[in-house]
Amino acid sequence: MGGGYAGIVTRLLPSVKKVEEIILDYYLQFLREEGAGLYKGYKYPNLIEVQKQSCLHLGYFANVTEELVLAAFRGEEELAADEIWRVARYNGIPLSVLTCPKVIMLDMGRRRHRKMVAEVNNLLIRLKCMAREGNQKAEKYLEWADRENQDFLRAAHNNKLSYIHYLGAKRQISDYILFAKPEPTKRGITTMKGGAASCRG
Repeated sequence: MGGGYAGIVTRLLPSVKKVEEIILDYYLQFLREEGAGLYKGYKYPNLIEVQKQSCLHLGYFANVTEELVLAAFRGEEELAADEIWRVARYNGIPLSVLTCPKVIMLDMGRRRHRKMVAEVNNLLIRLKCMAREGNQKAEKYLEWADRENQDFLRAAHNNKLSYIHYLGAKRQISDYILFAKPEPTKRGITTMKGGAASCRG
């Protein structure tokens, strides 16, 4: 065990694995309670949709615990207006969407909504092209993206795609593409014979 302040921090802070286990426990509890109908009647159902998306964040941006989030869904606690505002701002979601009393759904009968679904599918095609070109990171992310996109397209096909699900899918695949991009070469200085220097990069 390390000494001094570093040792104290090491003893006090939970391991990354432990934190991941805590988050997973709360997510499984969320799925169980939603499946049991404990969240029916919650006044902000689009917040529940946010909680379903792995790349959108509710408790973190609201600065409240996951325990409080689930209690709010059950009607035992309240999320303050400024907390909901932060969820909207940092996730890039209009506040009017999160405070709407009904889940906002996409209608596949509307051309605009079909184009929105096509945008997400085109992002997946772009990730596939990166993988085919030998990008190993893209290959790894493609395994997850393929599975997630199947759920997304299934919801669209059945006309059960929420606006939040669309935002989450678009954000997730966009992130995969971003993370898979090769890091740009840093510009530097190369010393040449005779002591002269030239820029590179």
